[in-house]
Amino acid sequence: MAEALHKRLSETLADKLQDEIVRLTPGERLPTEAELARRFDVSRTVVRETARLLIQRGLVTVKPGRGMTVAELDGRLIAEQYGLLMRRSEGSFAQLLELRLVLEVEMAQLAAARRTEQHLADLEDANRRLAGALDRPGARDEFLDADLRFHEIVARASGNPFFSLVIGPLNGFLRDTYRGSPGYPAEAAHTVEEHVQIAEAIAAGDPSRARFATENHLRRIMRHRDRLVTENEAIPTRT
Repeated sequence: MAEALHKRLSETLADKLQDEIVRLTPGERLPTEAELARRFDVSRTVVRETARLLIQRGLVTVKPGRGMTVAELDGRLIAEQYGLLMRRSEGSFAQLLELRLVLEVEMAQLAAARRTEQHLADLEDANRRLAGALDRPGARDEFLDADLRFHEIVARASGNPFFSLVIGPLNGFLRDTYRGSPGYPAEAAHTVEEHVQIAEAIAAGDPSRARFATENHLRRIMRHRDRLVTENEAIPTRT
């Protein structure tokens, strides 16, 4: 019973401290174990359990002699956890493409309004690598990398960091699926052409055109998904 009480107290305290931590800067020190115990009128055992929960949430780090400090938030950890949840779902490849359509059409529209010169240079570089790998024997992985990188750049160009967090796991699915599918190269030439159209619309600062070009690209993939993968190839799970 005492153990259950400690658990409830530590979870409550972790929630309270979390609200404070998100307003602090990375590297900032939190009160000591003794100070927290006095402030919240709990035992040091509860404080230690609270620290463990905050570490699990990626909010703090604990170093000898420094105690708890605010951690740098790592978006990759969030993306990996999100990806694991998706892999445990029962979704189909077709449903994954529906999710891409909803996200990436709006993402491209925002990118056209918010992109920087560096984003445009990165999009051009990705498309140059894509076209260069198109007909080169043995360059399938290079083509796939450039293909997915293009969409990651559009996510960054949107100016919304949440798009990048979502696109990472989606691209992980696509990488695993396409890498093992003999049908992926069949649509490669269309991908090159459509990526150019998307990049040109974003460079022109035309949100409507970027939206249309992206929707055209993704709907073509949805129509021809049977050429890309068979349903039993998607969604892959890692062991």
